[in-house]
Amino acid sequence: MIALGISTTGPPRLKHVGNRQILAGVVSGVVRNAFAEPDRVRRGLLKNIWIDLKRFGAPSVRNVELSRMRGIDTIAVDGPVAHHGSLVLTAIAKLLECERIFEFGTYRGETSWLLAHNLPSARIYTLDFDGVEAARNARLELTDPELYTAGDRGARFCGTREGRSITQLFGDSATFDFSPYRGNIDLVYIDASHSYSYVRSDTEAALDMLSDLGSIMWDDYTHYSGVYAYLNELAPKLDSPIFHILGTRLALQPMACGRDRMIEVTE
Repeated sequence: MIALGISTTGPPRLKHVGNRQILAGVVSGVVRNAFAEPDRVRRGLLKNIWIDLKRFGAPSVRNVELSRMRGIDTIAVDGPVAHHGSLVLTAIAKLLECERIFEFGTYRGETSWLLAHNLPSARIYTLDFDGVEAARNARLELTDPELYTAGDRGARFCGTREGRSITQLFGDSATFDFSPYRGNIDLVYIDASHSYSYVRSDTEAALDMLSDLGSIMWDDYTHYSGVYAYLNELAPKLDSPIFHILGTRLALQPMACGRDRMIEVTE
């Protein structure tokens, strides 16, 4: 038996604990950890502060809680939670009743599989470089070259039931022929190279592919300067706003829902 030292002879004493009461402990903990693990502070604390500064300082992209999207609370998604941004993307795709989805940046195909798994009647198109050599010869600036050292594009969905709903495409998105998809895509997801030049090129192609009520989602808005800079430059030029979904790296525009109405967002 463990004695907790709690008196049972009278009513419990009420003790208020607020930010003032924990401030000294927080500050001393930061100082202690800064000396003990300086790299951890730099990678964790300072990085998160910078992300929040960008989010609050965004000149044109609006911040919104996911819960502010009407109907999102009715959506259930089945899949792994390690990368919760993909779950949010899939939930919005279900809310939008997407029939055709185009993804920039296949990588191992985890997101494509998740979309196909939860939207079995949808057709998923996913585009990536055709091998390591093609990536080395990218037309525009390529970020994260270490992600192109293995030829495992689409490994997650190849040979699976979900793979039958996925069309895997290969090529450089800066030179790819998107004309077969013009005006025919309900949701475009941009998660390839995160440089300003590629995000701009991919977004311009995405805008041309959208159906009448189509939407675009970008990953890593808060984590890559190229994505952040371009979306804040683009937002004032669009007829509807771009939203950053708080708690994720995702940005979304213009949030059409179903076939006859727009998603209602309360900011």
